[in-house]
Amino acid sequence: MNSPAPSAILPARLLRLRDGGNYRLRPLGPGDEPLVREMFASLSPESIRARYGYLIRDMTPERAHRLVAADPARDLAIGILERPPGGGEILWAIGRLVHAPDNRSAECAFLVHDAKRRLGMASYLLIYLRLLGRRRGVPRLFAQVRRENRAMLGVFRKHGGLLHFDPAGEVVEVDIPVRTSKILFDKPPAASSPAAMASPEKKSFSIVELVVDLVLCAAFFGYIFSLIKGHVPSLDPQMILLWGGLSAGCMTGVFWLALQMVKTVYRFQRANQK
Repeated sequence: MNSPAPSAILPARLLRLRDGGNYRLRPLGPGDEPLVREMFASLSPESIRARYGYLIRDMTPERAHRLVAADPARDLAIGILERPPGGGEILWAIGRLVHAPDNRSAECAFLVHDAKRRLGMASYLLIYLRLLGRRRGVPRLFAQVRRENRAMLGVFRKHGGLLHFDPAGEVVEVDIPVRTSKILFDKPPAASSPAAMASPEKKSFSIVELVVDLVLCAAFFGYIFSLIKGHVPSLDPQMILLWGGLSAGCMTGVFWLALQMVKTVYRFQRANQK
């Protein structure tokens, strides 16, 4: 299989996380094998079991090599790293995107170091891998998470993942939506479309439009007042006029707002068709 298109491999990104530290998210390669082994050597057994379902007692050079030196067209590893004051790098989190043999789906997997939990690392890895999957043309991403790993399940749920629980199983299947979204890593070029609806082009004042609005609002007021006046709990004509008029006036105000919203949408659609 040919190598992925350049757009399917994203450049490194600088991150500033909740602890105020500066980190770097980038693809991992063969030169990162020592960093992978150092990270695994300091992980708690609970973190390893939560990720793999069993305890990996030793991250051998062969296993580390398979993790970071796979075929980038089918298996991509990314990491979040920190540069300490003394130099070098420390690997704190790993994410992987593994294509299925038929290329109709790909699996996402994450591992975050115990010392850097709850800083948003897993969310960044998920956003990055979801974008990569979309750019690679993979229609479906999925993950398998152990039931007790509630933190990871919460991350997937927060980002729109669909969780499928098996009452008799220990693993939760997660479907991850691959959709276009406004995210940090994917900023498309500005399109030559009309102005956004949130800031429509200002329209000049029109006497005709004002008169039409007043006529419509007056007709609406009269119709609503004719319906309400018979329900005012009073026999006093002045009280009926007062409370019926106030109620009809409030509803007419809502009608006027709705009328302006309809006209704004109509103007926007007409401008968009030009």
